[in-house]
Amino acid sequence: MSKEKVDSYKENKYNRKQEKERERLKEKRELFLWKVGGVVFAVAVVVAIAMTGINQYKAYQASRPDYNRTEMVVSDMAGVLNEDTEE
Repeated sequence: MSKEKVDSYKENKYNRKQEKERERLKEKRELFLWKVGGVVFAVAVVVAIAMTGINQYKAYQASRPDYNRTEMVVSDMAGVLNEDTEE
């Protein structure tokens, strides 16, 4: 083999090592991003379920009667409830 062939072989070998290292780092980065994306998705699902439960509980509480409120009491506009006893 000539000196030029040996040099080109060594250079190609070095470039292959560099390329393999880049590919390995790219795969690690991609795996990390998938993991982060999965965690974010899982947290979003948990938050959505929790908010749904909270909103349903609030709606249930709002639908229950509150006997301490006075603004919903119907006033006696016709005077039917007045106890007029004339003697």
